Amino acid sequence: MKNLMNTRRVFRMIPMRRSAGALVVRRRFVPKQSLRGPMISVYTAIRRRLRERKRYAKRQARLAGCGDFEMKEVDGVTVARGYGLNLGHVFDGDGVLIVEEIFRNGEYSFDVGASCVVIDIGMNIGLASLYFASRADVKAVYGFEPLKPTYEQAVFNFRINEQCGRKVHPCNYGLGDGDRQLTLEYYGRMSTVRPISDIRHSPKYPTIEETVVIKRAAEALRPILQRYKDETIVLKCDGEGAEKEIFQDLDSAGLLSSIDVIMLEYHFSCDVDLIERLKRNGFMFFRQRTASLETGDFGIIRAVRKQ
Repeated sequence: MKNLMNTRRVFRMIPMRRSAGALVVRRRFVPKQSLRGPMISVYTAIRRRLRERKRYAKRQARLAGCGDFEMKEVDGVTVARGYGLNLGHVFDGDGVLIVEEIFRNGEYSFDVGASCVVIDIGMNIGLASLYFASRADVKAVYGFEPLKPTYEQAVFNFRINEQCGRKVHPCNYGLGDGDRQLTLEYYGRMSTVRPISDIRHSPKYPTIEETVVIKRAAEALRPILQRYKDETIVLKCDGEGAEKEIFQDLDSAGLLSSIDVIMLEYHFSCDVDLIERLKRNGFMFFRQRTASLETGDFGIIRAVRKQ
């Protein structure tokens, strides 16, 4: 009895007798430890499938809270149709959270009163880039995403949104203060541009290693800023910790003054350094701290350059 109370219990169907051609059964609790061989595999598979169904139902409910979405399948991928866009891979990783940030919370909503070009650093699966490209006042979007699996999901999203997708120019590399390759770790499709030594490991959320290309931010953005020198430039940056070195490089190259609006998510308490650089380059700013963790403060900065 004690063994039963201290273990997870499962049902085993025990045949009792036949009556009128029907098999009558009774249920008996069996300790998990008594399961052997194939039964363990079946038990584990059932539990995994139930968890996945529960997780999917929760994400569906959260997505419904963002608006009316119609589900369909495209090339074997579940796609949510809403806001005039096809959003693929929204049930993977942080997809629903990104939809909430963009479409429910309006975190990237802005009005500069003129046509503009958007630079999307930390493109992820391309949902923000699609939102920008769907706007009539946005001429072009340049997105940067270093992780290959995440980048490929973004390209898929641009492909299934033919009209908006033509306005997006995706790049499969990250930005930093120099050219190099890094071996990174990330949780599923939650991208991060942090070296392996900086990642906090958790047995609950296994990480994936990938080698990515990082290019110097100033050299990558200079051609864009020169090409659209007469346009309003909007910079969205969610570099998962790389924003400090990105802005250091842009500042050293004298390119921050070519940017008009900045929507930035900062990590690891790098906001003090960022704000000083923004001040020196003539920006007004609003800062909001969203979390304080062992690894530092996280938050949002919105900045507009003074005319």
